[in-house]
Amino acid sequence: MNTKPLLRALLLLLTALLCGTAARAQSCSVSATALAFGNYTSPGGARADSSAAVLVTCTPQYLLLACKSSYTLSLSVGDHASGAQRQLAAGAGRLAYGLFSDSLRQQPWGDGGASGPTTGGTITTSLLNLVCLPGSKSHTVYGRLPANQSVPAGSYSDSVVLTVTY
Repeated sequence: MNTKPLLRALLLLLTALLCGTAARAQSCSVSATALAFGNYTSPGGARADSSAAVLVTCTPQYLLLACKSSYTLSLSVGDHASGAQRQLAAGAGRLAYGLFSDSLRQQPWGDGGASGPTTGGTITTSLLNLVCLPGSKSHTVYGRLPANQSVPAGSYSDSVVLTVTY
């Protein structure tokens, strides 16, 4: 019996598995809840803190029998920023605020430029029939309105773009 064709077929299958020929394209999505500070008393209002939940969901790329996705999350400066300073707006009124990646509100969360560094993570999932299962990871955006801002009454808002890069 000639075993060379069988051995060759087995080697081709093993090579395909180890080289990731059966690889799947990686994909990620991100969603977030709204961040709302509530009422602010002006002039001389107290500092106000708030937070919002961010959920990253990825289907990792299959490579060498592993399912792993690394990503970064960036936050734009918003629609009403003055340089790198984010601002809520109501007509001509501006209310400064910051977005942070830590609960102590010491690490600004930005776009990797003047508004601050990005944040990121890694999602590792299981493999089922040579297909990576989707996985998710939670993050929190921490917001702060500094105290003692003097602004006219109004309904203040801003729009910040959250981008996932993978």
